[in-house]
Amino acid sequence: MNFIRPKPRAAFIIASAAVWPAIEFETDATGVHTWQWTVAWRTFRKSGKETTPNNKWNAKPVITNRGGTLTVRAAAGGSSASISVRVRGINPEAADVIQYLSTKANSAGFDRIIQHESKFKHFDASGEPVESFDGGYGMCQLTFPAPTFEQVWNWKLNADGGLRLFEQKRAAAIRYLTQNNRPYTADQLTRETICRWNGGAYHEWDATAGTWIRSHNILCDSKTGNIGWDMTDPANTGKSEAELHDRDSGSYSSPPAAGAHWKYSGVCYADRILG
Repeated sequence: MNFIRPKPRAAFIIASAAVWPAIEFETDATGVHTWQWTVAWRTFRKSGKETTPNNKWNAKPVITNRGGTLTVRAAAGGSSASISVRVRGINPEAADVIQYLSTKANSAGFDRIIQHESKFKHFDASGEPVESFDGGYGMCQLTFPAPTFEQVWNWKLNADGGLRLFEQKRAAAIRYLTQNNRPYTADQLTRETICRWNGGAYHEWDATAGTWIRSHNILCDSKTGNIGWDMTDPANTGKSEAELHDRDSGSYSSPPAAGAHWKYSGVCYADRILG
């Protein structure tokens, strides 16, 4: 038995709208065929078996929402053959991602996070999902909870997973801002939510003015995306941003060590994204 199509190691491309291609397999054998398939990428893997009454099979239904290497073993009449092909992706346009997010409830501000984190890039130059240094996948850099195979490869499912996390942050922001029946604005809710995506609260209550204000004790390093200093720390008090940057920037390549006087700050993250 031999495969007539496709060619070994052929590449099949996922369209930018997250539409999977047809992948037609055909052998030179006759009769009922059994197709054992496995699609795998990194630690993600899915396998199954299909049967057709003839020598043709379209793998699109089983490959949809997944990518990597698809290996197929065809068997018929006592003979068999195996073949592997590749499934790769094309990045969507930023406008298409923004349009997709606009159809989802409570997504205001989430496009800013994706722009900041990945610039709406879901696939790398080889057509495989981007991966962050801490094991986050796709344009939303889903890390925890661990994304599914489908969320890693389908940018729309990746965005949906990110939005679910964003909704959790938004709910926490609302609980925080409404404590003691305090009022808040739409902009304050967006800043509080985005801040919590990175960690911590953005606002503190100003009892004199009767309003929420940005946390006054955080000074941000404007040369970074989310690094700042707690200015109540005696080691930082009275120093300028430039002085603190010169002192600490050499250690930014790793998370702050015990005793460090700088930190990753959700306040600085929100300021950088929203201005």
